[in-house]
Amino acid sequence: MGRPMSERTFRAVVAAVLIGALVLASVVAFAVLQPPSPSPAPGATATVRPTATARPTPSPTPTPTPTPTPQLVFEEVGVTGVGSVPRGGASGTTLVLRFVESSVDAIPGAAGSFTVTLTDHAGVGTTLAFTGTASLDAPGSLGASAELAAGNVLRISIVGSDRVNIEPITVTGLGINASADAALGPISATLGGFSGSLAGGVANVVLASLGSVVAGQ
Repeated sequence: MGRPMSERTFRAVVAAVLIGALVLASVVAFAVLQPPSPSPAPGATATVRPTATARPTPSPTPTPTPTPTPQLVFEEVGVTGVGSVPRGGASGTTLVLRFVESSVDAIPGAAGSFTVTLTDHAGVGTTLAFTGTASLDAPGSLGASAELAAGNVLRISIVGSDRVNIEPITVTGLGINASADAALGPISATLGGFSGSLAGGVANVVLASLGSVVAGQ
């Protein structure tokens, strides 16, 4: 037979058994005392919270490409007016219009055109008309020409440019006729219709010193 258990050992074993029993009893009591989980009511639908989704990252706004402004092709226009134009009559053919390229390469080597439109002091164009025959003084590289697009509208066209020299265009040989009901006062001309190689135009498109309509004699 083995050696008898000492009193100290016996007490330690008993204490361990009692502590274990106490812990087990506490666990059982906790489980029994827990309230039952509520059962969902019949027909009840469980509420599902929507899951938040990240907002899509907006695409960056594209930066617009600026449209280049055409270079001015002419400097200020030189004008020699016709003086007085009587109502129901015409001036002499003394009108001179001088257009000078703003720099040696301002006019691209391509075709282009623009117009000169007469208006009376009331802004009416049908009361005025060019008279005479337009004559052009311009370098051959421009291939310049002039024609009347309407009675009061002169169109000047070119076919090219040398892009090495500053090229002038001088228009002569024209006068102005005024109808009997033309508004008295200064005659103006508006430059417009700039197209092709002459799209850049000029800074000042209104010429205000071509002459003046006066009462007929």
